[in-house]
Amino acid sequence: MDYVTINDEKYSVEDLETLTGEAKPDAPKGYVLLLARVLKDPLNLPRMLKEICSLKLNDEERRDLRMALIRVQIESELKMNEDIQRYQQRRYVSQVIEILLYKDLLLASGEPEEIE
Repeated sequence: MDYVTINDEKYSVEDLETLTGEAKPDAPKGYVLLLARVLKDPLNLPRMLKEICSLKLNDEERRDLRMALIRVQIESELKMNEDIQRYQQRRYVSQVIEILLYKDLLLASGEPEEIE
């Protein structure tokens, strides 16, 4: 696995690509790096909640952050058979953060809407 060092911390290139939706992102934003730190060690989520919940984002950043969370959920489902514990934790973390910041899950299963 390839890593990149940003501000003296190592981040998985694969995680940064998933979070940004870009191949080889050159300058990930702070909230992306925060998510990457949580994904690196999902068990740290309880200790990072204050930092996550206090994020101040504009509308575009909020959309980008939500898309990053959704990409993690999709990737986790697709790769679940590779390492079930790792990808269950990553999916859980992304869902908890999405609920905390957006009050619901965009990919939540529910009653299908009728098309008129």
